[in-house]
Amino acid sequence: MTSGTHPIRTYTTLIGLALATAANIGVSQDFDSFGRSEVLPEPEGDWVFVDYSLVDVADDRFLGLIGVAQTRRPAAIEYSPDGTSLFLVETFYTRGNRGERTDTVTIFDTHTLGVAGEVVIPAKRALLLVVEGTLALTDNGRFLGVFNLTPATSISVVDIEKREFVGEISTPGCSLVFPAGELSYMMICANGDLLTVTLDENGGEVSKERIERFFDPEADPIREPGVRYGDDWLFVSFDGMLHTVDVSDGMPRVGESWSLLNASDREQNWRITGRQPLAVHQQSGRLYVLARQNDEPLDDPADWDGTEIWSFDLATRERVQRLEARPASANAGGAGATLGSTSGDGASNILVTQGDEPLLVTAGDTGISVRHPLTGEYVHERLENAPASGWLTLRMP
Repeated sequence: MTSGTHPIRTYTTLIGLALATAANIGVSQDFDSFGRSEVLPEPEGDWVFVDYSLVDVADDRFLGLIGVAQTRRPAAIEYSPDGTSLFLVETFYTRGNRGERTDTVTIFDTHTLGVAGEVVIPAKRALLLVVEGTLALTDNGRFLGVFNLTPATSISVVDIEKREFVGEISTPGCSLVFPAGELSYMMICANGDLLTVTLDENGGEVSKERIERFFDPEADPIREPGVRYGDDWLFVSFDGMLHTVDVSDGMPRVGESWSLLNASDREQNWRITGRQPLAVHQQSGRLYVLARQNDEPLDDPADWDGTEIWSFDLATRERVQRLEARPASANAGGAGATLGSTSGDGASNILVTQGDEPLLVTAGDTGISVRHPLTGEYVHERLENAPASGWLTLRMP
């Protein structure tokens, strides 16, 4: 017995605690309920996935969570053409983080966020963190392409109508996968080429064709988080050049490249940064980018937050707006990288919702911010009912 402890007093105290607990049991209490499932209403234009948490960013409401295997986190979410299903790629191990591996394309119901089915694919999918281009649905909505890296590169093709694996297509030297037509995918090659993979009506390989020298990987490599604007894919380079690729007819056509940085910007050492640096509002033709000043060239711009948001008119290629990427009310002295952020002093991810009244959404060390993209006025400086940060994906109707 511990010195100084009185046995009678200790016993009496324990009896008192027990009686108090018993008395409280008889009082009506509220408990959380478990196992209840709810059906989401029809989606609205301002619903956004932050990683796999679905959030109404206009009203600051948490709506639900996709139960995804956490062995590795795929970045991409794809939707069926009718919007009733979404697709993710998962990896499972029989011993948690080791053992026999199984890869699946998992199909989720968009109204319940529950699993509606799965297709087992070769255990080869690229185990990457947040990277655009890990999977892509052909423009006809039929075939899902999954990027594989073993380190050999290839695409696994899944027929989403029949819910079955079709086959694997080898793509030596070319990585990531982007939709590029009714039955085509586009891939970026290590030497700066573009590869087009064309399928037949059953998902089999018809052809693979290269377009030479889309960019110079030695002089100015491009970054993988491309965004689609109509029939064009837009990619930004390390040096701020915007490259465009037209995929309207199934065979990509490289457009004219132009710089997001003017002479003054370059003198002041502005860079295009962030993990998710580009967003496009389709209706207005506005491109939003994350930018920051940095004296030295960046080994990887994804490691640095953008401290400003720049808006460009894609028709005129003119910058029409500059906004701060971090709310003025944020504690500047307390800046620091958090999980899902980068350098921790701005925004690492950006997204704009669509329609007549879009919202600009950014994620960074201060959380998720929402504002009107044309005025810059904040709707929410920080969402209270959302994850602190993460990859942003628009919930498609």
